[in-house]
Amino acid sequence: MAEKDKVRFGIIGSAGLIGNYHADILSKGDGPYELSALCDIDEQRVKNQANKYGVPWTTKVEELVSRDDVDAVIVATAHPLHPEGVIAAVEAGKDVLTEKPLASTPGDARKMVKAIERKKRIGGIHYQNRAQPAVIKAKEMIDSGELGKILCIRATGSFYKSDYYYSLGGWRGTWKNDGGGLLINQAPHQLDLVCYFSGGFHPAEIIGRWTNLYHQSSQTDDFASAVGVFPNGVEFVIQMSVATHGDRARIEIFGTSGVITLFDQGSTFARYIRFEKDVIDFAHTYDGPDPWAGPEVKEMPIPELPKGDPSLIHKRFAEAVLTRDKSKLLVSAADGLWSMEMICGIYLSGYLGKKVKLPVSAAKYDKMLADLIEHARPVQREVRKPEEGMIAR
Repeated sequence: MAEKDKVRFGIIGSAGLIGNYHADILSKGDGPYELSALCDIDEQRVKNQANKYGVPWTTKVEELVSRDDVDAVIVATAHPLHPEGVIAAVEAGKDVLTEKPLASTPGDARKMVKAIERKKRIGGIHYQNRAQPAVIKAKEMIDSGELGKILCIRATGSFYKSDYYYSLGGWRGTWKNDGGGLLINQAPHQLDLVCYFSGGFHPAEIIGRWTNLYHQSSQTDDFASAVGVFPNGVEFVIQMSVATHGDRARIEIFGTSGVITLFDQGSTFARYIRFEKDVIDFAHTYDGPDPWAGPEVKEMPIPELPKGDPSLIHKRFAEAVLTRDKSKLLVSAADGLWSMEMICGIYLSGYLGKKVKLPVSAAKYDKMLADLIEHARPVQREVRKPEEGMIAR
């Protein structure tokens, strides 16, 4: 059990890019938590990391999750390995915070959430952009009705990657070891926010397309787009890429009373406009004479926002663990199913060449992935390790 005022964390996959990020946050002790133990398959790197932070280390998952001085586990491995780490943690009676996305297939993702619920553990997922002040403010404005009825959400993002990126670790950009590419690795944060702003669920149906424009070092997608609708009628349009460059990731939320634009995956509140009259009311009541007329648009001041807290996910997770109150989570593991279903829906739709309904069939998805693995073109590339201590950004 956690101590009265702190949660003691162990990290699985601690010496990788994202593992270093979590270790750095926990070691600062800015919240009700502390770094207690580390685990990574790279013995030399985890040993060096443990010496840096003054904590014990291991290369075995089962040893980390069985430690008495570990109350909760962060799973920071490659996402195809998330199910192994999460299920090992909850089976050992630990609460768990996993990196995004939940897994590489919908079947594995659902098993993870069921395991957390069955063992009555606290489960969270590290969608840290939900902690951005601009995102929190936008969600407040949506929920209060300030934007009127939400009609559509449009999201775009260019997350340019070089061939060097795909050489790191050797697993990136392969159907077998990554389970996909852009959609499952770079796009999840944007897709999570689309689901979050829409009302908090996955789409009802989706039409997707994905392709590889020029990354010969990758077997998988480097460009994708999709349209669809959520169960509450909110439409969405997305376009994501690691092939294009120079664009800022943005989300535009179109309501009947106004529009919000966020840049850089929710870190910047870029624009807020309001309409003099509800667009639906205007459409039904305007009687001419201008056939191109619309309600007057007013540019509104950008809301003043507090400074962001990069450790907010960790703090809220720790509070949930200490109080055994899941409502304190900023993002639950079950929330992670929203974007996971969306990702898998786009992949399956693009593969089949037709619209698909969500949640997707796990059997159909597994069959698709097996076919993509079997027929993946071989890639020749040097396998490299990230620089020791490098932190993901």
